[in-house]
Amino acid sequence: MAAPAPERPLFTLGVIADVQYADLDDGHTEGRVQRFRQAPSKLQAALNHLSTIQPSPSAVLHLGDIINGNHTPEQSNQEFDVVATIFEEASGQLRAVHVVGNHCLSVPRPVLLQRLRIPAPGYHTLSLGSGWRLVVLDTTEMSGHSGYHPDSWQYKEAQEFMAAHPLSPQNPQMSSWNGGVTRQQLEWLREELAAAAASGERVIVASHHQLGEGAARPTHMAWNWQAVQEVLLASPAFRIALAGHDHIGGYACIEGRHFVTVDGLLEAKPDSNAFAALHVYSSRAVVAGFGTVQSRELAV
Repeated sequence: MAAPAPERPLFTLGVIADVQYADLDDGHTEGRVQRFRQAPSKLQAALNHLSTIQPSPSAVLHLGDIINGNHTPEQSNQEFDVVATIFEEASGQLRAVHVVGNHCLSVPRPVLLQRLRIPAPGYHTLSLGSGWRLVVLDTTEMSGHSGYHPDSWQYKEAQEFMAAHPLSPQNPQMSSWNGGVTRQQLEWLREELAAAAASGERVIVASHHQLGEGAARPTHMAWNWQAVQEVLLASPAFRIALAGHDHIGGYACIEGRHFVTVDGLLEAKPDSNAFAALHVYSSRAVVAGFGTVQSRELAV
């Protein structure tokens, strides 16, 4: 008797986090090396590999911080053009879906959204087929670096949240490099999850900052992760959350739902890389990690 054919995934997503390119010498933070100038070649290698996977990925999800920024606008724009062009040149084979990260906003928000084809205001949803939906959040919308004008309601809400939740041992997530989800976006998320549940869909959530307790260091979580986690866990549709930002990666399973932080490509060693293919089947999802990204099998 012939062996049964191997199970084919319903769909596959490529997953990359924190390319964070800059024309800078290597950085040294927390005992780790940030290899800024190697980032474009590693991104190209990751996209080349993902383009060979069968079945072809429905999309490649980049979880934010496309550049490092934090210097002159001219240099940030030049570096952004380098990385955006790499994604664009691969678009014939691989569709890119981008998440807004804190470093991304070294480029003006309107320019970033237009070039990376991120629907305004920065969060959106799309069907993955086979009864699955991807919900992309913007955890920079409520932050000190949101790119919104000081007169905007987004900026004012961020100032109010910071005043009510000062950085402290009780709120270690309130550093300036983090951010959160506005009340309006949180209500939108609740509505999207309800719509997915009503149509029998399961949901993958993508954000730059982690939303699930224990999946990233407390200092690298979204400002209001507790509120977002509560909304996610209340939905029968929610299954997996993917995030970047904390370059060392991480994972937590909460009430049978999975929160995965993907290692930053920026810090992969010269002879290595950091990316993954997420293969989704009817009852499980497999994170096939490359380089420093750990492989995992997740019940869904």
